Amino acid sequence: MVPNPPSLLADLPNSLDHAPWAVIELAGEAHIVRYANSAFCRLINKSRDQVLGRPFDDLLQPSDKCLTLLDRVFQTGAAASYTAEEQAPPLPLLFSYNLWPVKADGQTAGVMIQVNETGPVHETRHAISQALLLGALRQDELIQAADLANVRLKTEIDARIEREKDAKLLTNELAHRVKNNLQVVAALIGNEVRRTPEPWVQGYRATQARIMAIAELYDLMSQSSRDRTVVLEGYLTQLAKTLSVSLLGKTSRIQIAVEAEALEIDAERGVPLGLLVNELITNAVKHAFPDGAGLVTLVVRRIGKEVELSVTDNGIGMAAQDQESRPGKHGSDYVAIFVRQIGGILVRSVTPGAGTTVSITFPM
Repeated sequence: MVPNPPSLLADLPNSLDHAPWAVIELAGEAHIVRYANSAFCRLINKSRDQVLGRPFDDLLQPSDKCLTLLDRVFQTGAAASYTAEEQAPPLPLLFSYNLWPVKADGQTAGVMIQVNETGPVHETRHAISQALLLGALRQDELIQAADLANVRLKTEIDARIEREKDAKLLTNELAHRVKNNLQVVAALIGNEVRRTPEPWVQGYRATQARIMAIAELYDLMSQSSRDRTVVLEGYLTQLAKTLSVSLLGKTSRIQIAVEAEALEIDAERGVPLGLLVNELITNAVKHAFPDGAGLVTLVVRRIGKEVELSVTDNGIGMAAQDQESRPGKHGSDYVAIFVRQIGGILVRSVTPGAGTTVSITFPM
């Protein structure tokens, strides 16, 4: 037999010192304690210094059957376990041991013991019952807390919905008032037109049309249930009707048609977009049809992540309109400004004698 064999467990203090079960290592036929973790020391109510180096049988009652089993494991080299309920006043105790032989050079040099459970039976059952009861109480507390949180959350959601409704009503009312004010301004300009000499009338009418384009946007916003977005089809259709009335009149042979997909645009870009459409249609009506008859088509469609807006006329083409697009002309300057404000790119295509198409693409 190997004298004073090294402890196999002493090298694993971090693994076993804080384990919840009691573990000791014994060496030799005298079963000298070579290692004991904290759980074992608490179990027998002794310090580690009082345990290490002492025979294991000094730590147990002489009648403890664990001693008999310990001798058998040491002699046979076979692991064993032992569980029993022993009567001890005032209440019975439940013991459970696992024993493994510790080998050195092929011979049993000691035994390792693990105490799985020990304590009064009634205390164990009481602890289990108490844990179940506390768990049930805790679950009830959690349910009540969850219910209270749900009530508070619903109250907050309802309050936020009401605030959003109030804000939407205020926004619509503000848009309605802005629209009314713009219409008043447009009407005042219309009165000035009647007293203005002919060379300056076109300037007044162009300004009036631009103001009405903005008024149409605010009119749609005041009627819309959407939040800060405008449906392009309705906006452009109404804008085309207003331009037809102000520019053409009932006897004109020039028509304005709108073909728009179901798209929406944010209200911030709605103003420059409406003004852009106003300028392009006005230019086409004024310069593309010297004989007073023709068609202007306004098309809006989605291409991938972009929107394409095109204004096409079947008039005389760019050759007769080129003066309008030269730098320094107000119409061209305004178009460039509005295209830049919506983040777009403008492209013109001309078929001499067959019309002009102006296309603007801008991000959704």
